[in-house]
Amino acid sequence: MALNSHRYQAQLKRETFTILKRGILWASYVSLAMLCVVLANTYYFDRHYYDAGALLIKLVPLAAVLGLCLYTVKSKGLFKVTVTQTYVYLGLLVSSWSLVLVSLAFLSKQNMPGVESLADILVLVFALALFPHRNIMVSVILPFLAFSAVYHSLQFSEAIVYPLTKFLCFLMVILSGQKIIAGWFFKAIIRNVEKKKLLSQFKRLALIDGLTNISNRRHFDDVLLQESKAAARNRQPLSIILLDIDYFKPLNDTLGHQVGDEYLVKVAELLNQALERPRDLVARYGGEEFVMVLPNTDLRGANCVAAKVQQMLREEKLSHPSSAVAKYITVSQGIALWQAPEVASSLLERADSMLYQAKANGRDGFVSQTEPVSNKQAV
Repeated sequence: MALNSHRYQAQLKRETFTILKRGILWASYVSLAMLCVVLANTYYFDRHYYDAGALLIKLVPLAAVLGLCLYTVKSKGLFKVTVTQTYVYLGLLVSSWSLVLVSLAFLSKQNMPGVESLADILVLVFALALFPHRNIMVSVILPFLAFSAVYHSLQFSEAIVYPLTKFLCFLMVILSGQKIIAGWFFKAIIRNVEKKKLLSQFKRLALIDGLTNISNRRHFDDVLLQESKAAARNRQPLSIILLDIDYFKPLNDTLGHQVGDEYLVKVAELLNQALERPRDLVARYGGEEFVMVLPNTDLRGANCVAAKVQQMLREEKLSHPSSAVAKYITVSQGIALWQAPEVASSLLERADSMLYQAKANGRDGFVSQTEPVSNKQAV
């Protein structure tokens, strides 16, 4: 599997930027600790090496940049910081540290090995913080590597080979380490993407009917339970419609099961089209039976949906040579209204009873729990 596969580019870009932001935040905390160390050393140990007042002035920009970062992250949250803000802050942080290093070099009255060590530590800190993005990492650590090499050369001009060797070795070690760590990082992201896809597929298999591509019985049971709780809490009506394709077994015997499956798919699509609100649900209840869940819908509204289904089926004209009521596919429908504190099973029993009455009335019709509605009344 290629790491540069187009399927993963968007995810890799998002994850890389997220890790970069976290790395920069970590580098900010480390920088704050290092700033405190520099201040402590200046005050307690190195005052005879530096003009302390001049040095403190040079530390102000770094302290301001760190304070700005920590305040922004605390007030807005890490994930709300934009790409532009992140890179601008990183530039300010690197520039501030560069100013501190140059100030330490020029303000010291004699050679200070600690200045070179501080630059080396900054190289390691930013290499670890920015490892997912090689170009950004290299552009940040190069100034510190160059400073360390130049500073050593100026202090020990007779040993120019050493700073050059150190510069190249540091750079090669960091680049090779970054390649290895970044490879692990990208592979981990790809595995995570694949796991999410598998979980999504498993969830779909658990909730979606494989033939009709609508919700299955398990999903319907879960939704009905949640909607009944919502209806009780909000005191809103909740209706369901139980539908059965008329004379479906003779259709299978006449046209074959393959055609029967095709008709199940078409009826499911039609039922989905009949629903206009996001919360409405259609599911395959079993075999040739379907069920609709209609939140915030009373019996009158449910009757309108049932009539719409009948009309759409008539217009679709799905041939049914074995039907005793029409030349085309028809459905019988039973409509029930949820009544607090009714459980889902009793609501389904009443809908099933209404469906039985619709079949007894000659099929191709719908019956609600209050009064039967014939085909001629349907609009």
